[in-house]
Amino acid sequence: MKRLTLDFETRSMSDLKREGAYKYSLDPTTQPTCLAFKVHCQPKVYFLRFEVINRDWDEQPEELQILWVSFLTNGFEFSAHNAFFERCIYTNVLVKRYGWPSIPVLSWRCTAAKAAACAIPRSLEGAGTVMNLSVQKDKRGYNAVMATCKPTKQWSAWTKARAEIAAGKKVGPKKRELAVKPEPPVFLEYEDNPATWETLYTYCKIDVKTEEKLDEALPDLIPQEQEIWHLNQKLNWRGLRVDIPTIKKIVGIMALESSMKLKELDKLTMGIVTKPGARRSILEFLALDGIVLPDIKAKTVDDALKGGVLSDDMRRLLEIRKALSKTSTKKYQAFLSRSGLDQRIRDTQLYHGASTGRDTGAGIQPHNFPRGAIRVDKNRPYAAVENVVECDEGLLRILYGESLGILFSSILRNMIIPSEGFELFVADFSKIEVAVLWWLADNWPGLDVLNSGKDPYIYQAAANTGKSYEEIERAVNAGEDWALDARQLGKAQVLGAGFRMGWKRFRESAYDMYRLKLTNRQSVDAIKNYREANPPVVELWSAYEDAAIEAVETGKRVKAGKCEFQVSGGFLWVTLPSGRNLAYKSPSIVWRQITFTALEVDANGNEVEVEKTGAPKKTIQILGLDISKKNMRVEFMHGGIWTENITQAVARDIMMGSAVRLEKADYRLLLCVHDEALTEKVKGKGSVWEFESIMCERPEWADKHLPIQAKAWVGPRYRK
Repeated sequence: MKRLTLDFETRSMSDLKREGAYKYSLDPTTQPTCLAFKVHCQPKVYFLRFEVINRDWDEQPEELQILWVSFLTNGFEFSAHNAFFERCIYTNVLVKRYGWPSIPVLSWRCTAAKAAACAIPRSLEGAGTVMNLSVQKDKRGYNAVMATCKPTKQWSAWTKARAEIAAGKKVGPKKRELAVKPEPPVFLEYEDNPATWETLYTYCKIDVKTEEKLDEALPDLIPQEQEIWHLNQKLNWRGLRVDIPTIKKIVGIMALESSMKLKELDKLTMGIVTKPGARRSILEFLALDGIVLPDIKAKTVDDALKGGVLSDDMRRLLEIRKALSKTSTKKYQAFLSRSGLDQRIRDTQLYHGASTGRDTGAGIQPHNFPRGAIRVDKNRPYAAVENVVECDEGLLRILYGESLGILFSSILRNMIIPSEGFELFVADFSKIEVAVLWWLADNWPGLDVLNSGKDPYIYQAAANTGKSYEEIERAVNAGEDWALDARQLGKAQVLGAGFRMGWKRFRESAYDMYRLKLTNRQSVDAIKNYREANPPVVELWSAYEDAAIEAVETGKRVKAGKCEFQVSGGFLWVTLPSGRNLAYKSPSIVWRQITFTALEVDANGNEVEVEKTGAPKKTIQILGLDISKKNMRVEFMHGGIWTENITQAVARDIMMGSAVRLEKADYRLLLCVHDEALTEKVKGKGSVWEFESIMCERPEWADKHLPIQAKAWVGPRYRK
């Protein structure tokens, strides 16, 4: 297939980071500052300067028109780094404004997507460094980009001064003097600083060469993955419709509430704390009352509020900090910033955002919407948002209390609504990671439980207690406390212990996630009981670990269960049942000794924690992405990590396969959030039964023993 790489540099009064690529490209002030493109395996870099690229198509040089049309008629693929941005600029500026011919949607390719699929940084600079490309991104061009991509500092200062005066704010004599001066130039033009512009042009040309080298260095997405990437681009282009009138009402109420709380904060702390994010000031003020906290993160604040040792003033300080720091406040603002005239928000989902392949959130970050904290009546799931729509602020405070932040946080999902004439269809896979793990391990007793519709948490509780499944199930249904507690522990084990978790971490996670207060001995027993009840899972850890080591040592393709391990091109590849590969950069073998904590009984009969060091053993070392996803760090792999990665990846393949099928059945995909698909379909044309059937269709690569279950609903608003 013939391929070319293209790269735009742009400028605009729009804020790209705040508004997103699609809305940015629609802004009338947005212009490409240049375009570079290069046909792969040919030396020439074609380049269009500012004055050329911003002409109508009919005014472009004839040789360029002939060349560009030949790319389209000969079926070229158009590759870019973060191709969604290039597609936005090409379609919404070059095509719609200047009359360029359209590029077929399926002709686009993305090197950032390829980098993500190989678990290396998405950025061109980061990926180029990791792959040691012969042509690297020109770091010196960054300053030129920043100087030309947005309004000048002089214009921004002039505009800000005039806006503050118009709003009645008190300003100093310098700002007042600035505001009456003639308007400065909005952008830095070529004649203002030719050297900066020439640096920009050089930067753009080098980017194209670097992108081509990266494209050559990384494997293309396999066909089914390319289809999934195109679906990702389609849903990002389609966007989500949101309830703008209600969002504006909420933002107005929150602004008033924030203003009141800030005044209260200032008065409460005698002017020491004036902002909810003033970490140092808050910690110092708390210290005056003898309260020492390590930070003011959400969990720390929650734990302090629950501790019951705070004075009224200190408690109120932390309550205000918590209320003003809610992410929901920022998300409502993001709804407004990123929505277009059609009340849709685009570019919400990042392809392969996690190294295992799951998409992650972008823009409004729908993947980390907070869970609702108000009680929901199953018969009236939209009662809260209906009250917000219908009631004034005063009545809302009577219904939900003085602080409305909890209410607004709880209805955040409800702001997503279907297109006119459509209704939402949503389904969530049930216990999909448990099902996948037990299927990968051939854990037949567990699979029998899932395939018969039984509860795996009760199955584990039975193994813990020695009681029968039926006895515990009856007691759970009767609401008996001991049985409910036993099931909750079984849930913590089934969802947490399958990836070789140790007893100390299990004790912590059991409390953090399920509010189970376990003793050290109970935690040790819980891990032991899980492993004894599910021996094939334990065997799978060893199988994956041994296969990875053998593949690195021998260079051979090694099969382990339903997966295969092989080293090639500087990566350790794990081929999943679907045929997709997980990638691990720069694998090598090192000898490591693992330190762990054992629980033992001392001479006095007391249980004590003892730090121990295991015997040296072979371990796979790789380069993995750090928490920022911008850099690589050394990571050490073991059977539990291999199992967790593969399980999550297979669950993701099931999710994305069903997403493709739903789209083909005219359930228009809007989001995939973890194991949940959010779609819309023309009213009266779909059914819950059909939707669930499509979701639960077993992929060709899976046998009949893999249990796939989903629960769907239809409605006028998104909800949990």
